[in-house]
Amino acid sequence: MSLRGRGLRVVFVKNVSLISRKSRSSILICYDPNKCRETNVRDIEALVMLGSEINVKSGVISLLSSFNVPVVVISKLGTAIFSAPVVTLYNEVRRRQYIMTDEEREEIMLNVLFAKFRGFANVLRYYGFIPPEIVELRGQGVSVLQWEAVNSRVFWSEILKLLPPNVLEELKLKYGFEGRRPRAVDPFNKSVSLLYALLYAICLRALLASGLDPTYGLHHKTRYSTPLVYDYSEMFKPLAVHAVIKAFKARKILEVGEDGELTKESVNAIAEEFFKLIKARIQGTRYTIQRLIYINAFRLADRIKGNANTNYTFTYNPKKLKIPQ
Repeated sequence: MSLRGRGLRVVFVKNVSLISRKSRSSILICYDPNKCRETNVRDIEALVMLGSEINVKSGVISLLSSFNVPVVVISKLGTAIFSAPVVTLYNEVRRRQYIMTDEEREEIMLNVLFAKFRGFANVLRYYGFIPPEIVELRGQGVSVLQWEAVNSRVFWSEILKLLPPNVLEELKLKYGFEGRRPRAVDPFNKSVSLLYALLYAICLRALLASGLDPTYGLHHKTRYSTPLVYDYSEMFKPLAVHAVIKAFKARKILEVGEDGELTKESVNAIAEEFFKLIKARIQGTRYTIQRLIYINAFRLADRIKGNANTNYTFTYNPKKLKIPQ
C-alpha cells in the first residue's frame, strides 16, 4: 500500500512474496506471481516493511541506497532501519561530532528530551488535561537514561487517559493491554511503533542531509544501527502519539490481523492522521513540522560544530497547528 501526504509518500508492504528491481529507477512489488505493482523510487520518502517474511532482492537495496531512500522493517523483534551507505567527505560537522565530550552529548540530549516531555504535556493540555510536572532527578547521581525512564512512565500513565474508556477496556480484554510496550501486539502499541518508524525514516534523511553521521549517537547505544536517528527523533514523538490518539478518538477501526501486524485498514487510518499533523502549517510561520525536521537537523549540526546559541530543539504543540479537518 502507498500512503501520501502533500510532498511525502511512504510505501508500506505487507503480505508480499517478493520485492525485486524493475529498472534503474523502479522496483516491482509482487503479492503473487500474477499480481505485481511497479513503483518509481524517485517518488518515495521511505519503504516500510511489516513482518519478517518478505523476500527482497539485493538489487532493491542497492537501488534504494543510490536514491537515499531508507528501508524500515517492523517485526516481532522490533524496528530496524537500513540507512543508505552515503559516501561523505570527512567534513567539519562530523569531525566535531566524533570528538564531542560526554558533557556536550548529555547537554544536547537533555534539551531534546525536555522538548519531548513538554510536547507530551501540550498534547495533554490540548485535550483539557493537566499535565504532570517533569520529574527533576538531576544532581542525585541518576543517569540520563534513568531520568528519562522515570519521566516516560509518568507521562505515559497520563497519555493513556486520553483513550476513550470503552476503547481502553476493549484493549485490555482482547489484547491484555498494559500500557506502552514497544513489542506488544495490541493495536495501540503497534500503531505507535509504526508511526515512530515513519519518524525514524524522515529523521534519517534529514540528518544525512545536514552532514551528521546517523550511526554515531548522543544517548542511544551503538548496538542500534542508527543511534543518532533515535536520539534526534525523540522530540518529534509526541506528534506520532497524538496521531494515534486522534485515530482512536475518531473511532476508526484499528485491529491486528492473524499475522500479528496491523491490518491494511488500520495502517491507512493512523497514517492519515500522521500525515495531517506532520504536514500541518504552524501558525504564524510558513513551516510544517516535516520541514522543521530538516531545518532542525541543520541547526543540530550547527550546535555540534560549536555554536552554543543555536536552538535545535522542537516542542510539539497541537494548538499552534492549522490541522486540516
